[in-house]
Amino acid sequence: MTWQDVDPGRHPFDPDQALETVRAVIGAPDPESGRPRGLWSDNSVARGLAEHYGTWAFGWFTATDEYPDSGAVIRQLPPSGLGSGDLDQQAVRYTEALLQWRAWLEELAATFAPFIPAPGADSGTVRRLRESAIAPLVTLVVQRTDAGETWRGACNTALLWFLESTGMPSAEAEELADDIVDGEFESWTAPDQTAIDHARNAIGNHCA
Repeated sequence: MTWQDVDPGRHPFDPDQALETVRAVIGAPDPESGRPRGLWSDNSVARGLAEHYGTWAFGWFTATDEYPDSGAVIRQLPPSGLGSGDLDQQAVRYTEALLQWRAWLEELAATFAPFIPAPGADSGTVRRLRESAIAPLVTLVVQRTDAGETWRGACNTALLWFLESTGMPSAEAEELADDIVDGEFESWTAPDQTAIDHARNAIGNHCA
């Protein structure tokens, strides 16, 4: 998914209607099994929500891991009720996952906003804005994930989306985000100031 796919500014969402929508999705038959999506798999529910809301609504599926130290963006959800046949319990759980994911996207968008260059900004301005965003963006991801086992994946995605939001082509942004995260950050470890500085320098040395 690109930032355009998930940018909350491009995809209106009414949280007050979310539970009703989720109930309809989980009660609908899965295309492959014929069983209600909510009693079949998380993936089926995620695909159903994406069909209704757009691609962004699939994201919670890959951002969820209830293991406390997983480093996932979403780690606290109500009990699943899988195997109980309780679709109401399922609806509450999936709605909470969707709402947490949407809130994360909105938090990212708010973090990006001060660092997005104006149309026509010169390359030096673009570089400075990108550099300035690294510390607050990485700090946000660390706070959300507690720098757990897989936190670097969430950081990579957030950095990729930020670079795309500043006008960098997706393939170029993906390569740069991979280089920074693989080269400077470690699992289970919140980056120190030296790592942040190296990441910022990598952004600054990259052609805007």
